[in-house]
Formats: sequence, C-alpha cells, structure tokens
Amino acid sequence: MKGNTWIEGWFQKCEELEIKPWEWDFKQSYIKEPIPKDKSSIELILDYKSRKLTEIGICNVTKKTGRKADCDKEPFTIYQLLWRTDYEPESESQLYLDRYNLLRGETMNSFWTTFKNSVISSKNKNALYNEIGININPRKSLKDQCHLLISNEKFKEFKQIKDNIAAFEKFATATHCIGNFTVLPHWMNSGRRPFSEDYWDVTLQSFFDFFKPMGCWKDFVEIYFLQPYVNNDNEWTVSEFWEGHFLSIGKPKQLTPQNQKELSEYLHKVNFRIEERGKWIIKKVCEELKLQHFKFYNELKDMQIRFSNEMN
Repeated sequence: MKGNTWIEGWFQKCEELEIKPWEWDFKQSYIKEPIPKDKSSIELILDYKSRKLTEIGICNVTKKTGRKADCDKEPFTIYQLLWRTDYEPESESQLYLDRYNLLRGETMNSFWTTFKNSVISSKNKNALYNEIGININPRKSLKDQCHLLISNEKFKEFKQIKDNIAAFEKFATATHCIGNFTVLPHWMNSGRRPFSEDYWDVTLQSFFDFFKPMGCWKDFVEIYFLQPYVNNDNEWTVSEFWEGHFLSIGKPKQLTPQNQKELSEYLHKVNFRIEERGKWIIKKVCEELKLQHFKFYNELKDMQIRFSNEMN
C-alpha cells in the first residue's frame, strides 16, 4: 500500500508540473526544485555523471544523492507492482523473487556509451580537447572530466554531437525515464556491459538465444513489455538498432555507431522505443491501481503496445 501511495503521489506531482509520467526524468530525484525547462538535458546528465546532484529531490525514494544516486533504483515501487520484485508470497509454492535482494533496477540503454563515442569520434576533437583542457592520459577518463565538457556548453561543439544535438538532448532525458528501466539479477546487471556495451538490442539477443529453446522467450517479452525491441514475426526476433549491429557482437569496440547514418538511426530508434514502452508501463500501472482519472491517461486508454517493425 505504501508503494501505491508513492505512485499516486508521483502522478499528482507530474500533473502539477505538467509533465507526462513517461517523460519524467528521474534525475529530478536529486534536484530539490523542478528541473528548469531551459536546462540542457545533456548538461544535466553530465552533472549526474559527475555526481554533482546532491539534493533530496522530488519523489526521491532511496534518500540517496551524489555518489550514491542511481536513477533506476528510484521507481522500485513500480517494479514491485508490475513484476512482483518484492512481495510476501501467499504460499510457499509461489516464487519470492527478491528474497535475497538479487534483483535490481537497470537502465536498458546507456546515454554515456554513445555520447562518449561521439565525442571521441568527432573530427574536431583534438582542437576542442586542447581548447578546454581535456587530458587524454588514459588514467584520467573522459567521464572524470565532464566538468570541462559542461563549461560554456562546449559539448555542443563536438561535430557528431552538434550534428545530432536535438536527438542527443532527447536521449539525455529519455535515458532516465521509466521506459528505459527494467529489472535484472544483480550479477547480470553488473556483467552485461563488457559484451554489449549496454546496447539493449545486443542484450536482448543474448536473452533470445537463451530463452527460445526453452519456449519462454515470448513470455519474457510480454512480461517486461519488450515488444518495441522485437519484430512481430513468427519467432519475435530481436530488432537491430541499425543494420549489421549484431555482426559486431564479440567485438565490443565496434558495437558503437560507426558513422553518421548509424548514429542517427540509433538515436531515433532508441528515443522512440523508450517512449513507447514508457507509455505502456504507465498505462498498466494506472489500470492496475485504478488511477485512470489522471488527465494523462486519456492519451493512453486506447493504446496497444507496438512491435519494432510496426514503428518508424
């Protein structure tokens, strides 16, 4: 009941601030005042990566900030509601999924991986590095120098960022929206990056190969609302973010977009799919808790979640 109360209170705050819940940026959990509408979403996510968000913000559940801030851990009451990650079983035969705290929130698609690759792949990188003082010493990571990228919004001047600025701004917010969150076993959460570089299509392909022989692949997709990432064909095959992406599986350094076409296609697809899944999650929450009276539900009531090949 406590979790349900939090969800309803969050919905009320969304309506008060005129933000649709599927567009709510959970970085707001670490900022006391509403995120200014003119604030660059890229600058905000770089602040987050730099651990500068140190306030107990709106709808903060974990009461953590700064170094311990972790956006995908904040909406755990939604995970509990939809995926029963923490509940008292009615009988011993029921699976108590989180008895040993093995499941945790996870961000499906990483902003930083693609953003970083776009910075270091920009043709004007060296000139900008010299101008703003970025140290290319391998012991000093780019993430540790985010403050230099933020200064005077210099991140906007890197060519690949500049050429895709609107899509990157949208992705910087969408990364920490509910549609980009799921739950995974703790070990899997920590271990998927080395082989997938946190590209969700690659992660899903590994699930497909594992679950399909057991006959539970489609159940997995339906339970976690992953239709926007798979095709509505006989096998519900995983949709690549760009053509040939899966050919780089096993070659982590090649999993990032290799040219402007791939980057543009990825940003378009990932933003679109996060929003589609986020809307469906909010719709299911509203119906589960009988909260259809909120205004934003009018946009969702007739919605059916779409598969990847049914989307642009």
